[in-house]
Amino acid sequence: MRSMQTFVGLALAVFVGLPVSSAQIEIIPGSSDRGAELFAKKNCIECHAFRGTGGKIAPALDEPNGRVHTPMQLAASLWNHGPRMWRAQDTKQLRPVLDSMDTADLFAYFYSMSYFSSPGNPANGSMLFETKGCGSCHESNASADGHHNRPLGPPISTWTNVDDPLIWAERMWNHSGKIQSELSQTGTAWPRFSTQEIVDLLAYLRSLPESRSQSAVFQPGDPELGRITFEGQCETCHSFGSRTAQPKIDLLKRPGPDVLMGYVAAMWNHAPVMHSRAGTQFPVLGPGDMRNLVAYLFAQRYFYEEGNVKKGAAVYEKKNCALCHEQRRNQTGAPDLTMSTERYSPITMSAAIWRHGPAMLEKMRHESLTWPEFNAAEMADLITYLNSRLVPRVADRPR
Repeated sequence: MRSMQTFVGLALAVFVGLPVSSAQIEIIPGSSDRGAELFAKKNCIECHAFRGTGGKIAPALDEPNGRVHTPMQLAASLWNHGPRMWRAQDTKQLRPVLDSMDTADLFAYFYSMSYFSSPGNPANGSMLFETKGCGSCHESNASADGHHNRPLGPPISTWTNVDDPLIWAERMWNHSGKIQSELSQTGTAWPRFSTQEIVDLLAYLRSLPESRSQSAVFQPGDPELGRITFEGQCETCHSFGSRTAQPKIDLLKRPGPDVLMGYVAAMWNHAPVMHSRAGTQFPVLGPGDMRNLVAYLFAQRYFYEEGNVKKGAAVYEKKNCALCHEQRRNQTGAPDLTMSTERYSPITMSAAIWRHGPAMLEKMRHESLTWPEFNAAEMADLITYLNSRLVPRVADRPR
């Protein structure tokens, strides 16, 4: 299977070197290939439609949904939808059980669809190719207009890997110094692109006869290798809060792209500033470095939405979490949430629903409690609060 249009192939990892208060196993997005296999194996297709086939009693998973755009929204939706989902599963005599690893793979699979839900407009991409000035240097034929006295970049006919945005972005990043030099000589401004414009531009390039590609693919990226690239190439200027020794430009405090292709646009738009600051130290990326770096950046920002501890504590009380998990834990049998070996995240919260939700619902009915529902912000605040109370279970890296 050709990487099943992999979004970001990530794996379970133990992130050591974190602050002691959060030194737990951290579940991060898994393999979308394995997620695709699980989607069939766990009979999700019985209720959810995908690519025109499957059940109709639950939302189609390949259709854009403004209410479920982020992992936190997905986790909240799964939690709120739980009782209805279990009733439907009982009707079909299906009750899939998923652990955190399974859930991580399914999350990667679900979000592998986000690029393809917006495949791009080749006509808009063609217009952008001209209006952004790309066509003034890169022509489909180097002698198309007979002008040989001006610097020309490689013609489009020689461009490869336009079906893989991350390889394409890596080559463009490494090529940016030469482009900037040539644009400076002519007084031309650096072309900037929005996320959708990058998507449209790539759709145009894939539509050209010489490209012979009508689809986009993603190969796996390794966030741990991306972390190494980040620390070696980017950490001079950037950090992720307290996760690095000397915070400088804290990326956690700046708005991040909502989708992976946003990082491709951001890296391109950032190149001139980077050149001016880094000079001869401008980082040149090796084969696969862009893919791994984007996997790391995406995982840090997209799957770890920070909440508010104080608000999370209020949610914990208001939704009766404290009642079942603390005040009446002996009667309800609810687990001690401070003793988890996994840091809480949208993935682990969703896994908990699949594993323990039905039993939890029965206990709540017995205690005359209503099933708690959360919006995405409440889920983020609750997760942040739960993580703030965790007892360290994984040893920190020796100093």
